[in-house]
Amino acid sequence: MKVFEKLRNILFWSIDFAKGGKVLSHFKDIKHIAEHPNDDLTHKKTHQYLNSILTHAIENTEFYKNIRIAKLKNFPVITKETIRNSYSDFESYTFKNKKRVKVTTSGSTGASFSVYQDLNKKARNIADIIYYSEISGFHVGYKLYYLRFWDMFKKKSKILSFLQNIVPINVFDLSPESIQNLVNTLKNDRSSKGMIGYASSFNKICNYLETVHSEPIKCNLKSVIGISERLDGVTKMGMKKYFGVDMVSRYSNSENGMIAQQPIGEEYFDINWGSYYVEILEISSNEAVTPGTLGRIVVTDLFNYLTPIIRYDTGDLGCVDYISQNNISRLVLTKIEGRKMDMIRNTEGDILSTSILLLINKYDEIVQRQIVQKTKNEYLFRLKTKNNIFDQEDVFKKEFKEYLGQDAIISIDLVTDIALLPSGKERAIINEVI
Repeated sequence: MKVFEKLRNILFWSIDFAKGGKVLSHFKDIKHIAEHPNDDLTHKKTHQYLNSILTHAIENTEFYKNIRIAKLKNFPVITKETIRNSYSDFESYTFKNKKRVKVTTSGSTGASFSVYQDLNKKARNIADIIYYSEISGFHVGYKLYYLRFWDMFKKKSKILSFLQNIVPINVFDLSPESIQNLVNTLKNDRSSKGMIGYASSFNKICNYLETVHSEPIKCNLKSVIGISERLDGVTKMGMKKYFGVDMVSRYSNSENGMIAQQPIGEEYFDINWGSYYVEILEISSNEAVTPGTLGRIVVTDLFNYLTPIIRYDTGDLGCVDYISQNNISRLVLTKIEGRKMDMIRNTEGDILSTSILLLINKYDEIVQRQIVQKTKNEYLFRLKTKNNIFDQEDVFKKEFKEYLGQDAIISIDLVTDIALLPSGKERAIINEVI
């Protein structure tokens, strides 16, 4: 097995070399910036990348042409709707007839939309993924078990499938039987491997293994990365218990790429400053928040010259703050709280952390949950329990009133299942007031 892993690794980098070594060049650049956040070369490079994309956007797009000075604060904050409603205005004049790559969002919490990227941006994205996968324990050539809704994606060519060595796992098929089959496959597969997928899928796997009182599984698993959904500590502990791997969470989106990722053993996210400039802005204005304050995550893509995306409101909320390690201080994402429409408020109007979901975990009979805020003070809890019985409703309601407000009207709906979104993702919190 090691021979094939090495062969794939050599073949991948040989093909990149034959095409000019773009991915390797980007990889080295990303690695230097990530590992030397405060040296002069890093500051010079990131400043140059930001200034270049701002200048290019002003000089080459209809949308940004009236901005006079290439400073970030002079650029408007944009959203998906801004881009969708006037996409041609974002396209660079100089790239309109060049080769391009189309990326499409799943539209999990709204209408999907597509963005085109130039080939250099594609190479940067590949290098981002390779670098941040490596620091989580996964290397080019390993086998990758990928859990997502595969019906949404085009099938890869046989050559690409061989190089990427991907085993697709459809999240809509994660029944107890299919999870057991997956576990058996992992046990029998002696190759070095990684897993990546929706955080809720790994939660289902851990819940199943807990139910069957599974022993730890020896399967040479090197890396596990959760994407697209909030990864809680319970799932991390479950993956460590059953697979012996320190799971990490990755923050990315289709329209931009790999924005941030947790280091092994940490809860904060290292920002990919080499490829993005990240701001946290007030929820109700475009002013920057003070470090440690929850705000909107706004991203500037430093490498998509075909479709410059500057000060893009991702729809997610988060916090940044400074951490110090080995006498080096750097700015990281300390929290990523999820999308604005996936945040609930108490009856006083204060935003509650998604950590409120963890309160439900102590009720052993609950195996799946969803919170829906119906009005300012009405909340619906959809709960799937082991025997479709929940004897602690009064205790449950009393506890949650401590967080939601004593005037909160709480109703509980016992369900046989909670439907996934069309993308295959799980939506644990819904705010219908927004």
